Amino acid sequence: MMHGQILRCHTGGAAVAARRMRHILGSVLGRDGWIWRSHEVRLVNTSSGDTVTIGEITYNIKTPRNPELVPIQHISNSLPQTVAQHLRWIMQKDLLGQDVFLIGPPGPLRRSIAMQYLELTKREVEYVALSRDTTETDLKQRREIRSGTAYYIDQCAVRAATQGRVLVLEGLEKAERNVLPVLNNLLENREMQLEDGRFLMSSQRYDKLLQEHTKEELDSWKIIRVSEDFRVIALGLPVPKYKGNPLDPPLRSRFQARDIYNLPFRVSPSSCTLLRAARDGSIQLFNVQYQYCRYCKSCAPQRVMYQGPFGRYHR
Repeated sequence: MMHGQILRCHTGGAAVAARRMRHILGSVLGRDGWIWRSHEVRLVNTSSGDTVTIGEITYNIKTPRNPELVPIQHISNSLPQTVAQHLRWIMQKDLLGQDVFLIGPPGPLRRSIAMQYLELTKREVEYVALSRDTTETDLKQRREIRSGTAYYIDQCAVRAATQGRVLVLEGLEKAERNVLPVLNNLLENREMQLEDGRFLMSSQRYDKLLQEHTKEELDSWKIIRVSEDFRVIALGLPVPKYKGNPLDPPLRSRFQARDIYNLPFRVSPSSCTLLRAARDGSIQLFNVQYQYCRYCKSCAPQRVMYQGPFGRYHR
């Protein structure tokens, strides 16, 4: 409503401000920037393979080599349009080969959206929850002793890079400042020097070397190819509004960020659950104002006063 009031001003300095706003927002949002667009999620089975389409964005699904690493039971039958827009944005960045950073208030919504996208595209995931105790070895390689011999065991970041999986980093604001810069070169150039002497190299540079040398020579040099399907999805809180360590500018520039806010009540699952409970008779609704619900494709209350086992409540 505020945007409409600004764009309708035509007197004095307000008219100049309105023209300036139209000029700036028009170039950013485009001709149809103010129109709410609905995106339909479709899964198409063809002879050449399965594809998933969100709006006008299409993604070709690859058969996972380790199906047990693909998230399941995260997508509901009715997907809110707010979540569909987030999934469409993540799919765009994935097709462009970019890493994403989902930032928002505390809650499970950011992780849920990431897992829904991975389940939708059948991508294998390597998940790590960062904390103050997370060290460099938890991301790269860990040294273990077996039968008196020391071995280096690949950790989540190395496994995701070599196997073409999606690395999900949750809680970036909790990690110490000297831990995440380890991933700087892996995020920017897809390269990393490992403790056991191996060197991770981007797929483009590796393929160029493979044209001049044999694979046996590259293996003798301990050069490992980073898969072109490797992606990173980071989840974090805005700092300094919340407690935590702010990201370093070099690391922050590696991601494409998107704000993930809590779903409004009219599209949240709680409103649909409340209406189903009223339909079943477990609670009684009073003074209900109905409107179209994008979550369950039916009527849902905008403001509800209901009576449960502990009295009347407003929702």
